[in-house]
Amino acid sequence: MSEEALFDTNDMTSSKRYLHTPSEFARKKLIYVQETGKLKSIKPHVSSRSNLESYLFFTVVSGYGRVTYENKQYEIKAGDCAFIDCRKMYEHCCGEDSQWELKWVHMDGALLADYYGIFLEKNGGSPVFKASDVKKYGSLIDEIMSNQNEKDITSEYICHSILTSLVTAILVDTINEGNKKLNPDILNNIRECVNDRFKEEDLLESVCREYDMDEITINRQFKDKYGIDLCDYILNRRFTCAKELLRFSVKPVKEIVAESGIMNADLFRHLFIENEGMTAEEYRKKWAQWNRG
Repeated sequence: MSEEALFDTNDMTSSKRYLHTPSEFARKKLIYVQETGKLKSIKPHVSSRSNLESYLFFTVVSGYGRVTYENKQYEIKAGDCAFIDCRKMYEHCCGEDSQWELKWVHMDGALLADYYGIFLEKNGGSPVFKASDVKKYGSLIDEIMSNQNEKDITSEYICHSILTSLVTAILVDTINEGNKKLNPDILNNIRECVNDRFKEEDLLESVCREYDMDEITINRQFKDKYGIDLCDYILNRRFTCAKELLRFSVKPVKEIVAESGIMNADLFRHLFIENEGMTAEEYRKKWAQWNRG
């Protein structure tokens, strides 16, 4: 792969880059580096790509410019980052009077498509976001570049770990930014209310009335904050209670169905088959504290 393959250079930019050809194992099992580096623009120019089997992350160290992704333009400046699915049409360019400096990594591999889907959902469909700590992102890319400079048998594993940290930081930043738009006190009160009252029948409807919110809104906001909607959270608490009763009491299963708040025997059985891969009776036999001698 030529030096110009993923970023145009010529007399437009001054850059330092490292290209990597991943092993078969890395392609199948790891998040792996395709190219990483840093550049400083010399002249204003546009870099445009599509149909690349790659995800591009870059952070703007200095200067400003814009990113175009799926026919939408986004302004981007020092302290901002971009995370782009290169299978889609995209372009980026520095401002006409700005010599911007970037650090970047092209990557691909296991689970990245899923992570990217979460990123876009939490970031409102935009590929651009404000970094909470831009130096952290720059340092991670520096680590990746350093690792490419000193390759050995462990390099791909180390880079997988660094890239995982990078993607985790991206998701944490975008999720936290989204959570600023929510009311954390109300959502925390709702969660504590459910923790205390999860066995109550029709609890979701009661909580909606008490907090004057409809089910769609309360489920969406709860999921944005805690990663699970309120309806599923209530069921999760009931299921956990059922497992505790099976393990630490001798109460019959029929009684536990009611006491846990699940109430429905068919649902009770389905939850154990789906989540534990066994019936409640089998779960008790394997895990019950009093069943061990």
